[in-house]
Amino acid sequence: MSEFPERVVCIDDDIDLRQLVRVSLEEAEEDIVLVTCGSGEEFIARIRELQPDLILLDMLMPDMSGPDLMEKLRDMPDATGVPFIFLTGKAKLVMTDHYKALGAIGVIHKPFDPVELPNVIREMWATRLGAE
Repeated sequence: MSEFPERVVCIDDDIDLRQLVRVSLEEAEEDIVLVTCGSGEEFIARIRELQPDLILLDMLMPDMSGPDLMEKLRDMPDATGVPFIFLTGKAKLVMTDHYKALGAIGVIHKPFDPVELPNVIREMWATRLGAE
């Protein structure tokens, strides 16, 4: 297994945040395939085409919340077992355990340091691989 996921999908309704994630990850990981979606519905419509190794998922979006999207994905064969990391600006640190109980391999709190983002994801990814 690679030390960094090859196919990452970032789902966030904030276009500026999606662009920040793109610049951050593509500068640090030259082999990455990064796709962004502006909503959970867009992701669901494209999941078969995208086949992500990792999902970066905003907690609060207008069409459906991150947890609601994860609930829908549990029943979709194309998404079974795909790890995800929540992105949130609303959560308190004490909620991290709750989000991990929902199945997240980690939680990244916004605002985050774009320079450090690849390292944070790498650490969460490695922790997940160590658990398998």
